[in-house]
Amino acid sequence: MLQAQALDNRLVATTADDVLVDRIVPGAPLVIAFGFVSWTTRPAFDFYGRLKKLEQASGQYLNKILVRDSGNAWYHRRIVGLGSHVDETAQALRDLVRRIAPSQVATLGQSMGAYAAVMYGLLLDAQQIVAFGPLSFLDVQQARLYHELRWLPVMESLAQDPPASGYYDLAALCRARATDKTQLHLLFGTRPDVANGGGGASASESVNLDAMHAQRLAPFGRCTLHPFPQSGHAVVQHLIDTKRINGLLASSILGLALDDEPMPDISREWLDWVAENLRLGCAGEQLVAVLQQHGFSLASSMAAVDAVRAAPKAP
Repeated sequence: MLQAQALDNRLVATTADDVLVDRIVPGAPLVIAFGFVSWTTRPAFDFYGRLKKLEQASGQYLNKILVRDSGNAWYHRRIVGLGSHVDETAQALRDLVRRIAPSQVATLGQSMGAYAAVMYGLLLDAQQIVAFGPLSFLDVQQARLYHELRWLPVMESLAQDPPASGYYDLAALCRARATDKTQLHLLFGTRPDVANGGGGASASESVNLDAMHAQRLAPFGRCTLHPFPQSGHAVVQHLIDTKRINGLLASSILGLALDDEPMPDISREWLDWVAENLRLGCAGEQLVAVLQQHGFSLASSMAAVDAVRAAPKAP
């Protein structure tokens, strides 16, 4: 049986385990965080530091289960300490949830971890599912239909040697399991990626595939879409860069409104960008919207555009 222990940054970074359970406070919310893919090193645990910051900002202790898939099989094969296939792993997580006895359960992840967050969130009847850039299927036929080539080798491997249980279309799983109590938060970039980020066949796209996956999941439960036009697949890094990740986690997991971290002043590079786009005829309102997407406040964005408009033109 997995033992709970008081986690810290060093333990999370150095342990050989695939599952960690933080010290248990019955009645406190539980967050199950799933790690993302890594092809060159063992996948790391994800979101531990962010959840600690959320605790500090909210004053609310969070029970935490950290999970990683060392085989990069989108959480369909063996997770040491939990199970050898999805249904077995889900049952082990249910047993842990019963031991912890939380007030609510949230699942959390990005990319590969986002698929797990949706899949296990539905199987565990989690109240909150927070997924950054998830796939909506692991089916080879659908992948070829949608030209979703980024992680095709993973899908082909699962099809050629299927585990004892698996869920290869999250839209179908949503249809079967989501209820009006399922709050699904999908956060994704809408800017097309130049190349894939996941070890599949390289592809430059004129559309953002993460947006397509989000639309497939949108009709189910109480789904909220959070599109970010200035981000590609690496939406978590974009939100870190623009100082919005902590506020989004607080609102999605706990329903709390936290002030975003202060952004630095708009740089000379951004002002030059505004000037060039105004010269090309772009509307000031559009430029303000783009600046806000990068995390600048409405006031500072409007001030930047006004300042550039008012600046003397070069002869």
